Amino acid sequence: MCIEAAPKSGCHNSSCGCGGHGHKPRAARSPDPRAILAMRFDGQPAHHCSCGGGKCPRHYLAITGMMLGGFLALHLAVNILGLWPEKFQAAVNRTHSWGAVLPGLEVGLVFLPLGIHAVFGLRTLRREKLKFGVEKHHHGSDLRQWLQRVTALILLPFILFHVVTLHRWLGGRFDPHQAFSSASHAIWQFWEGWPAGHPGNLLFAQFYLLGLGAAVYHLTNGLATGAEVLGLIRSPAAQKWLGRVCLATAPALLLAGLTAWYAFAVK
Repeated sequence: MCIEAAPKSGCHNSSCGCGGHGHKPRAARSPDPRAILAMRFDGQPAHHCSCGGGKCPRHYLAITGMMLGGFLALHLAVNILGLWPEKFQAAVNRTHSWGAVLPGLEVGLVFLPLGIHAVFGLRTLRREKLKFGVEKHHHGSDLRQWLQRVTALILLPFILFHVVTLHRWLGGRFDPHQAFSSASHAIWQFWEGWPAGHPGNLLFAQFYLLGLGAAVYHLTNGLATGAEVLGLIRSPAAQKWLGRVCLATAPALLLAGLTAWYAFAVK
């Protein structure tokens, strides 16, 4: 699920996912912020690529994706405590005891990386769409890259829905003083006045399962491809090692997510 062959590119720089045919070595430099959104990484010849062999947009996707993956793992670990509502409330109390520091951490470590990741991800989707086997210079098989785009299309509305309905900044229904009951009610009884077993409420509860599965695949596949893009792994032995890590991480994360879903939506 995690590791395939080297990038489909003639570029000798294996850490670059832009396809950079004929890139000449040059000193690394930070791109002008105004030029970032104009960058191309679609495998066109060198004169069509404006990354200059330096920082490719895929680097930004990889870095922010790893940051968001760490947050997802922590988020699921805390939500497992929903099996014990008192422990979950205690964990929420400790988090909110950070006071004014908490909003800064949320913006810097979650919302800013999420915004950057979404912008570059949407650019990729707009260019490559959902065609299978597009001849782009990327790491991994065509199936993996196609599923990466499909799960991105699931995750974007799911994350927006999750944040809007629960986050306090947007008037969400999560109450840190009644952490377990408010989160459970928002997931399992989204429509006020309808019983938990009503088809409308069941639909939203199942939507969380779909988003969970998409997040697990997107993270584990992105971990492997991102490590290659950033040049963190180069040798076949390192690829095999990361493959084993991904194969072990995916079911562990899925089990953690299903446990948390059960705690809030069923228990």
